[in-house]
Amino acid sequence: MSQQESSNEVAEQHDMIGNSSVDSEKHDYKRTTHLDAQWFQNAGLGLFIHWGISSVRGDGDLSWSMISKPHYSRMQGFEDYGMEAVGNVTLSPAKYWDQAKYFNPDNYNPDKWLSVAREAGVKYAVLTTKHHDGFALWPSEYGDFNTKNYSNGQDLVAEYVEACRKNDIKVGLYYSPPDWYWNQKRMSFNYDDTHPLGLHHESITLPTFSEKEQKTLDAEYNKYIRNQVIELLTGYGKIDIIWFDGKLPQKEHTISMDEIHELQPGILVNPRGHGYGDYTTPECAFPKTRPEGWWEFCNTFNSGGWGYRTHELYKPAGYFLKNLAETRAWGGNFLFSVAPDSHGELPEVYYKRMVEITNWMKENREVMFDSEPGEWPEKSNVPALCKGNTIYALLDALSDGGVEMQTETKPKSVKLRRNGQDIPYTYDNGKLLFKLKDDLQTQLMDIIEIEL
Repeated sequence: MSQQESSNEVAEQHDMIGNSSVDSEKHDYKRTTHLDAQWFQNAGLGLFIHWGISSVRGDGDLSWSMISKPHYSRMQGFEDYGMEAVGNVTLSPAKYWDQAKYFNPDNYNPDKWLSVAREAGVKYAVLTTKHHDGFALWPSEYGDFNTKNYSNGQDLVAEYVEACRKNDIKVGLYYSPPDWYWNQKRMSFNYDDTHPLGLHHESITLPTFSEKEQKTLDAEYNKYIRNQVIELLTGYGKIDIIWFDGKLPQKEHTISMDEIHELQPGILVNPRGHGYGDYTTPECAFPKTRPEGWWEFCNTFNSGGWGYRTHELYKPAGYFLKNLAETRAWGGNFLFSVAPDSHGELPEVYYKRMVEITNWMKENREVMFDSEPGEWPEKSNVPALCKGNTIYALLDALSDGGVEMQTETKPKSVKLRRNGQDIPYTYDNGKLLFKLKDDLQTQLMDIIEIEL
C-alpha cells in the first residue's frame, strides 16, 4: 500500500466496519445460486467466536486495544441498561503482540462450545482465524506470526472445523485482510491520525517508498494474503462461509470471487472483502431500514467489545432474544459474538445463558425459525412474525407491554403463547390494541399469538 494508505489504514478500517458497501466498484456479481448455499436464508441464528492473543491479558479488545485512543467508550449493546465500559485498556503494539508468547489454549474444547450453542438453535458458526492484529490461529506456511511458531504448533482452526461438523453446524471462517503485524513498520497506530505513532506509541515519521519499492511491497503483501486465504479454503474440507473483515488488498483484489467459488463452489462470501457478496453484515447498531436480500445482524454477547474480558460479563438472555426477534422480523440471521480466554475456555456465564435460551426455545423455536417476517414497523409497533393466519407479536424485556397493530380482519383470539391465557383487546377500524399486564411479563421474550 502507498504511504498515504498506510497512514490512514486504521481510520479506513474503522469506517468500513459494519458497512456492507465498502467499495463503490461497479460489478455484475449476483448472489450465489448454488444449492449448498441456500441454507443461509433461513438459518436464523449463528455463533461468532472472537478469539486471539488479546485474551491473555483480557483487559483490552481484540486488535483495537493496540490503537491509541480506541473508539470504544461504552459497552456495545449495553446502552439500554446504562452500563459503562470497563476493562478496556490501551496497549502499545509491542506489548500487545508480546501476548502471543503466553497464548496457550491447553483447555481448548470447541465441541463443548458448539454443542450447547446447537441446543440453543445455532445453525452456523464463524471463527476469527486471523484478526487485524495479524496472529493466525493455524500453522500457516505464510508469515511467521501464527501457531506455527506459537501455542505448540496447534491447529486451532482444524479442531474448530471438526467440532462444527460433529455438531451439524455450518463452518464459517473469519479472515482479516488488513494485517497490522505485517504492516507494522509502514503504518500509524494512532486512531485519529493526528500524528503517526509507532510500536511503543512513540511519535514517528512514516517511511516513504519509490514507485518500484512500493510495487514490490504491494506484491509481497498481496501474495501473503492470497496464500493464507487459499490455505483456509483448501486445507479443511468443505467451508460454508468466508467472512472477510476489511478490504482485500486492491490491485486485482488479491483473490477474485470466481477463484473463491472455484475452490469452494457452495461457499457464501460476505461483502467486506470485495465490496460485494452474497449477504450484508450490519453490526452492533441495528439497521434503521430493512436490508434487501440476505443479511445477518452481528452483535456482541460478551461485554466491552469483541474480545475476551477477565470480568466475564455477558448481556442478559432477554437482550439476546430482543436482537434475535428484531432480526427475524426482518428476515435476517442473528450472529452473536462470544470470546474464549487464552486457555480456550468460555466462561460459565456463557453456558448459563445458553441454557436459558435453550429452555425458552423449547416452546418457541418454531415461531422464531419457521415463521415469515411480519410488517414491522409498517403495521406493528413491536417486531412481528407470521405463519398462515397467525401473527406473533414479540415483546422484549424492555417493552411496556403495549401493542398497536393494523390488521384487515378482527382477530379470533389474542393469547399469551406460553400458557394460552386470553389477552383483552380492542379492535376498531382495522386497529388492534392490547397491553400485556406487568405481572405477566418476563425478563426474556413474551410472545402474543394473534389468530385471524
